[in-house]
Amino acid sequence: MITVIESSEQKQMKYVVTISYVAGDSHDDKNLMPRGDDKPRQMIYRCYVWATSMVDAIRQGVEAVNIEKAEVMSDFVTSHPLYGDKDSFTRDEIEDMYKQAIEMGIFQTWMMIQPTAIQCNLVDDEDTLKDMTVESVMHHASHIGDEAEDFLKEEGNDT
Repeated sequence: MITVIESSEQKQMKYVVTISYVAGDSHDDKNLMPRGDDKPRQMIYRCYVWATSMVDAIRQGVEAVNIEKAEVMSDFVTSHPLYGDKDSFTRDEIEDMYKQAIEMGIFQTWMMIQPTAIQCNLVDDEDTLKDMTVESVMHHASHIGDEAEDFLKEEGNDT
């Protein structure tokens, strides 16, 4: 017996998925991230995807970032610390670098780092969300003085 199930056609909408990796987060797994100048090491990807739902958009965004990380990982030769200053490599040197990377777990570690944050929204809602964020920050900032004054009063009452 064969049961046939057919899904209904679903409308796709354009989403933006922002995936952030920030060194020093609670995952403590970002040691292989490229180093910045004086800024905290971070990688932020903005992926524009067409999807039927937010969950599907996030899945597609994560998939796109994994592909990008695999492309970065494929350049393990020019970033190798022992051979970084050379312009050409022998096959044996490349094989040696590859074996070292596998033994050290570099490829696996790089591909398995966890995002610090994932955000997703419809592209059409982006301006509204930015306005709401600005309003929330401004509201919070306008109350900082009152909060500091209340804190100092409480500290004075403790003595």
